[in-house]
Amino acid sequence: MRNFKYIYFLFFIICFNQAKSSENNLVFHGAYAFESFVGQKTGAVYVSIFNNTKSDYVISSLSSEIASDVEIHEMSFKDDIMKMRRIDKLIIKAKEQQYFQPGGMHIMLMGLNKELKDGSHFFINFLINDDINQRVKVMVLNKKLRENFIE
Repeated sequence: MRNFKYIYFLFFIICFNQAKSSENNLVFHGAYAFESFVGQKTGAVYVSIFNNTKSDYVISSLSSEIASDVEIHEMSFKDDIMKMRRIDKLIIKAKEQQYFQPGGMHIMLMGLNKELKDGSHFFINFLINDDINQRVKVMVLNKKLRENFIE
């Protein structure tokens, strides 16, 4: 019984510390892109962002070593036409989340300088509030999986 108390105590400490650390930052989860083909110059990245803080955050710019330009884009459907527009600054409000997904908001990679291969990864740098740099790992998935994400 005494060992059980120690295990319970350690479990509580670990859970408390994880919850505490996630309350003090912007969390990026599950970033992925689909593999590209030879010569492809654009790609898209999808990620979920959770703001567990009491403050709003502004994503003011993005960059990556694999693309000459990285932008946030939003898809909209109007008058039977799908349109894409650039978002210059994205506000992630306190205690809210933002989901980048196929057919919706996404991160556009333009001027790809290397082929994205299934199972590899790369990084995107997010400039937040003009002074915080957040480096996010992006996993590259097989392009056949794309059929499961887009209708």
